Amino acid sequence: MNNRLLIFLETLENSSSISEAAKKLYLTQPYLSRIIKKYEQKYHVLLVSRESHPIQLTPAGQLLMSYLRKSLQLENQLNQEMKRFTKNEFPTLIMGITPPLGENFNLTILPKLLAKFPTLKTETLELSTADAEKAFKDEQIDLFVGNELQLPNVKSQKLHRDTQVLVLGKNSKLYQPNKQEVHISGTKLQTLNQENFIVVDGERRYQEIINTYFSNNGIQIYPQIHVRDSLTALKLAAQGLGNMTTSIAAVKTKKYQHINYVKLPQDEVKINFTVSTLKNDDYLMAEIAEVISILKQTFTTKILVS
Repeated sequence: MNNRLLIFLETLENSSSISEAAKKLYLTQPYLSRIIKKYEQKYHVLLVSRESHPIQLTPAGQLLMSYLRKSLQLENQLNQEMKRFTKNEFPTLIMGITPPLGENFNLTILPKLLAKFPTLKTETLELSTADAEKAFKDEQIDLFVGNELQLPNVKSQKLHRDTQVLVLGKNSKLYQPNKQEVHISGTKLQTLNQENFIVVDGERRYQEIINTYFSNNGIQIYPQIHVRDSLTALKLAAQGLGNMTTSIAAVKTKKYQHINYVKLPQDEVKINFTVSTLKNDDYLMAEIAEVISILKQTFTTKILVS
């Protein structure tokens, strides 16, 4: 009945009268009034101010609706967690990672993690920052390794302050053949004004930091191509379709020897690799703590390498 009562109260909150609310609910007005009266007697308070036009929930009614919402949320969360413990099923740790880390992450983390927790099931998902935030909201992942997340119910621990690079495609005016790392002054970078750029839509917070740096240095980018992940952006830049920015670890490989990159100053472009987890969540707490421990020991030496 609690779920129905929540629906009743939410409908009353958005109606001008009990009769209007009853019509929206496909109920009779006397029946809805009787249900509300029943709970008013149960709690010894008024839930609806019937003298108001339109009607309003009283503070007590608002409080009851708030608690019913929390109760429903907890019930849904419990059902979701209990699904992971169906008969003959081991608990599953679902880990999200930013795409450039994929292979090294699995090869480094999984052997040590499963040696300590041999019955643990794991799933690794390559996610953009935006997708990771959505996955946390929907309770679809247990941790994420990548850029810091901006969610109130998520905590992030810093793993590494990353160096970002500006990748120049071969069609850029500043491109220098037969070189990989190039050194270009801030003022000369203004030559890039109006050149095509490739931006990653799934990294909104990251792009804001990059755009601020460009703006402060008088650079106006033209975002011609929008993609969902940085690896795709880098591959397109390598084909000369535009410039982009990424982690220095992504470009230090023979695969991208035909692109130029310019290191961006860390004091102006502050990008951290972090491991993010839900606050106040005890599910698989020991397993998550072990992953974080391994990350802190190996991130810069084994994971963040080409």
